[in-house]
Amino acid sequence: MRIIGGRFKGRKISFTNSSTTRPLRDYVKENIFNIISHGKNTKFVLDKISVLDLYSGVGSFGIECLSRNVGKVVFVERDPLAFSILKKNIFELKAVNNTKLILENIESFIKKLDEKNKFDLFFLDPPYKDNSYLEIIKIIKKKKLFKK
Repeated sequence: MRIIGGRFKGRKISFTNSSTTRPLRDYVKENIFNIISHGKNTKFVLDKISVLDLYSGVGSFGIECLSRNVGKVVFVERDPLAFSILKKNIFELKAVNNTKLILENIESFIKKLDEKNKFDLFFLDPPYKDNSYLEIIKIIKKKKLFKK
């Protein structure tokens, strides 16, 4: 798995072949960043935004954000194996400064947040069979955890 853009472009990151964690494909990341950077309703100035990467796995999306100089990324992962690889990836890239790594159940983490914890961009990539993301989105909306 590699980073497709920004200052870490071409660098490889470690991943797991676990049945609960799957890699985010390069073309998916590329399309997401095209929408974020050039979309009519979603244009962001990347170095000023905060990203909440839920179900972050080994961190491929959040690391791609860091590579493109976003302001801050909070990674939340519940699987200890994926989290250990995520941590390793962040430290190997020396990308610790703008990150927060959290090993916790996603819903528990979201329920603890309050209005002081707002994010510009939310990325949720749960395992295929996990429908709990619908409840997560409802909580994010109800607690108004998003910036304009």
